[in-house]
Amino acid sequence: MVTTQRVPAALSCPEEALVHRSLAPLPLALALVLAPTGPATPQAAPPRPAAAPPEFRAGTAVVLLDVVARDKKGRPVLDLRPEEVQILENGERCEVQSFRLVELEQAVQPGGPGGPAGPATPAPVGAGATDATRFPLNLVTLVFDRLDLESNLLARKAALDFVERGMAARTEAAVFKVGQRTALVQKYTTDKEALRQAIAAVTTGTDLVDKSLTRDALLKQADAARASGSTVPYTPIGAGKTTSDPSTMAVTTAMDPLQAVLVQTEARALRLADSVQREAEGAGSLYPLLALAKAQAGLPGRKTILFFSAGLQVPENLDDVFRSAISEANRANVSFYAVDARGLQGQSDMANSAAALRQAATTSMNQQMKGAGEPTTLDEMRIFDTVSDSLRLNLQQTLSDLSEGTGGFLVANANDFAKSVDRVAADIRTYYEVTYLPARADFDGSFRKIEVKVERKGVDLQSRRGYFALPPSDRIVLASEVPLLGALAAPSPAHDFEVQAAALHFAPQANGVESAIVVEVPLKTLPFEEDRKKKVYRLRLLAMAVVKDEQGELVERFSDNYPLVVPADQIDSVRQSSAVLRRTMPLAPGSYTLETVAMLRDGSRKSVGRQSFEVPVPGSGPALSSLLFIRRSDAVPADAPLSADPFRVEGRRVVPYLEGPVSKAASPNLSFFARIYPVTGGEKPSLRLEFLQDGKQIGQAEPEAPAPDAEGRIAYVVTVPASGFAPGTYQARLTVTQDGATATEETAFELVP
Repeated sequence: MVTTQRVPAALSCPEEALVHRSLAPLPLALALVLAPTGPATPQAAPPRPAAAPPEFRAGTAVVLLDVVARDKKGRPVLDLRPEEVQILENGERCEVQSFRLVELEQAVQPGGPGGPAGPATPAPVGAGATDATRFPLNLVTLVFDRLDLESNLLARKAALDFVERGMAARTEAAVFKVGQRTALVQKYTTDKEALRQAIAAVTTGTDLVDKSLTRDALLKQADAARASGSTVPYTPIGAGKTTSDPSTMAVTTAMDPLQAVLVQTEARALRLADSVQREAEGAGSLYPLLALAKAQAGLPGRKTILFFSAGLQVPENLDDVFRSAISEANRANVSFYAVDARGLQGQSDMANSAAALRQAATTSMNQQMKGAGEPTTLDEMRIFDTVSDSLRLNLQQTLSDLSEGTGGFLVANANDFAKSVDRVAADIRTYYEVTYLPARADFDGSFRKIEVKVERKGVDLQSRRGYFALPPSDRIVLASEVPLLGALAAPSPAHDFEVQAAALHFAPQANGVESAIVVEVPLKTLPFEEDRKKKVYRLRLLAMAVVKDEQGELVERFSDNYPLVVPADQIDSVRQSSAVLRRTMPLAPGSYTLETVAMLRDGSRKSVGRQSFEVPVPGSGPALSSLLFIRRSDAVPADAPLSADPFRVEGRRVVPYLEGPVSKAASPNLSFFARIYPVTGGEKPSLRLEFLQDGKQIGQAEPEAPAPDAEGRIAYVVTVPASGFAPGTYQARLTVTQDGATATEETAFELVP
C-alpha cells in the first residue's frame, strides 16, 4: 500500500513552481577555477634488459649526458679528453664514469635524391666506443604546434630542409601534430618521401587524425604481434617487474626488434598525450611536449624533438609544468630544438612585453589617483597579474628556455633556416656521451642543476641544465606533486582545513562512463600572506585527487597549482570563494576510492580525505547523470571554445554543492541539474521529480522533458522556491522513463534557516 502525503504548496502545481532550464535565478559567486598542471598516467613497468646502454636515471647509479662541443667558429671539436671536462651537480663535482665521442655518418639514399631511405649503415664512434647497443639509432620527432598560414609555410620549409640535409645514418623520424588531441601523422621511419608527405599534410590544416595511426590501432598492432611470438616488453625508468598487460605495450620478436620498440614508443606517446590533454583544457602545448619527451624514456641513442611553434606562453600557474617538461626531457635524454616559425616577426615579442609593463604602470598610477569610494576596475584587479604576465609575453624566450635547458638551441629570427638546420643536424650526428655519478641519490623533489665545464680555451659546450630529483616512475610526476603524494601516504592523515570532494557520473561511452571528479577548497580559513608594500595578499595552494580501483590500483591522478595574488581591497570577497579542481575522464563501471589532498605550498598546512564511490553499469534504456544540487552558475566567456564539458549549459557552467548545509536566507531558490541520455529513436522520455524526507515522499511533479540537443542529450535544470521547505534534511529524486525502461538518480541536501 502506497501512502501519499500532501504536497507542499510550492510543489502542488508543477507548471508554476518548477522553472525548467532557467539559470537566471541561481546565486552567483566568485570562482577560482584555475588551469590544470597536469595529470599522471598510471601504467605498470617491467625491467629493462641488461644489455641496454646507460640511461638518464636521476638519482640512480649513473646519469647520462649528451654534450656538444664547438670552437669559436661553430665547428665541432672532436678531440676532447675526459680529463678536460668537469661535471657539477648543484655546485658539487661529480665523478665521470665514461666519456666517448659519437659520430654518425650522413645518411645515403639509394636511387638518388627523393628516393626512399635504405637500411642505415652503422657509423663509427669515437675513442673507446663500441656498437654494443641493442638498437643503435637516433630518434628525431618533428612536432608541429598550431600555426597560422605564414608560419606553416616557414615551418614546412625548415622541416623539409632537415629531412634533406639532416637525416644521419641510423636516424628514425616521426611527425606529430599538437591540437585538441595529439595526432601521429607519420610513424618513425627512414623513408624521406613518407616524411615529406607527412610534413606537407601537417602544414596545410588538413584533418590529420588518421585512424590507422591512433593509439588504439598501435596497441592492436602490438597485441597481434605478441600473439605470434615471445614478448619484448618496454622497460620504463625505475621498473621493478615484468608484466604481460597489453597496456605496457609489449610487442614480439615476430616484428623487427627495432620496429617493435618504435611501435611501443609511438603508442606510449599518444597514450600519455591523450591522458594529459584530456585533463589540461587551455593549457596549450606544454602537456603534449611533456608526454612526447616522457614516452622516449629508456630508449637508447640520441633523441631529438624539433618543435615548430609560433611561440610558447607559460602563465605562472603552469611554471611547474614547464619546468617539469624540461626535467622529463633531461631524464629521458631528449633534446629540444625549437623553431620559431614566425620568422622575423618573432622579434616583436620584447615590444609586446614592454607594452604590457607600460599598461601595468598606467593602471597603477590611475589607481593611486582614485577616490576611496570609486569602484575597482578589472584592470586594477589584474594589475599584479599584468606585471607578472608581461615578463612571459616574450614567447620566443620560453622557446629558448625549453631548448637550451635540454641541450638544444632556438632557431629564430630568420625566414631561411638552412644554416640553423645544418647546425641541428651536426649536433645530432656528432656529440660526446658522458656518464657520471650524481652527488646525491635521494628523491627529495628538488631541482638538481647540472653544469658542464671544459678546461680548454676556445671551446663552448652545450648540454642539459638539470632535472627534478623524483622517484623513478613510468608516470608523469610534477615536482609539486611529490609532497602531495607524501601527505597521502602518511600513516595519520592530516586535516588542517576543510576540503570538499565528489565523484559524479555522466554519459555512457564506448570506453566506460564519462565521470567527473570535483574537489573544492574553501579559502575562508586559509592564511593569506599580506604584502603591505605592494598592497596585495598571496596564497600558494596545491591540490591533488587520486582515483583507485577496487584492488587499490591507481587509475587516475591529477593536480592543480594555485598561485593566488589578490589586491588588498578584494581579499574579503576572495576569502568567500573556493579553489576548484575539476577533471572528467572515462571510468569502467565498478567500485572506486577517491583520495584528495590539499596543501599550502610551504607544507605548513594540509588536509587529506578519502571516500568510496560507484560507477553504475549502463542499462539498455535511457541513462541519467548524477543529480546535482546547484550551488551557483558561472558565465562562460562568449569566445570560449566549444567543449564536451558536462557541466556547461547554455553558455554557463553549473557548480554543484559538494557538502554542507544550505541557508534558506541566502538561497531563496533551490536548483538541480541532470543530463538525460535518451535512447535514439525511442519515444519521448517522461520525467518525475520527487522530494522526500526521512524516506517519505513529501511532493512530486511530472515536468515535460526539454528537447534534446544536436547530440541527442537533454540538459535538465529545475528551480524550486526554498519557501516550501522547512529546515531539515531532504532527498531530491529524478526518474526518467522511455519505452518502459527507467533510470533514477537522487541527491541529499540539508536546509538551515
